[in-house]
Amino acid sequence: MTSATTATQDRRPGAVALHGAVATAALVPGLLVAGAGLVLAGGDAAGAALIGSLAVLAVLLFGSVTVDVVSGLMPHASLMVALLTYTLQLMLVVVLLVTLSQQPAFAGVAERRWLFGGLLAVVLAWMAGQVTAAVRVRIPVYDLRAPVRPAAGTEQDAGDAT
Repeated sequence: MTSATTATQDRRPGAVALHGAVATAALVPGLLVAGAGLVLAGGDAAGAALIGSLAVLAVLLFGSVTVDVVSGLMPHASLMVALLTYTLQLMLVVVLLVTLSQQPAFAGVAERRWLFGGLLAVVLAWMAGQVTAAVRVRIPVYDLRAPVRPAAGTEQDAGDAT
């Protein structure tokens, strides 16, 4: 059995559903902030909150899926990839926020506040969803498969008897 075969056999079948569930749960507060922005400050605020929510959700989902794929294919490299992915996510979010806040559409302080509000709502919900998923998902730490024993009457079996 090759390591490539083992890696594909040991993959968690519900990983895609788990990422989808966390992403959906994280998007709900972003949509609520966008709805509040629409009611309280108008369409520009709602658009800003929605853009902030979707942008940070895309960054977080990309990082989570990347770490999950790498941990399934190369478990020994998963910690390094997780740390590098986290650093990349922080840099992407900072660059995204600086770029968006300099755009004419977000020139007003109110639009920036709604942008950051949508972003913050999604980040906090994502963190809560990731912690909840990590606590509830059962991921085996050790491979506890029974060892294959040689058939009775073979030379190896005779050596075990003495």
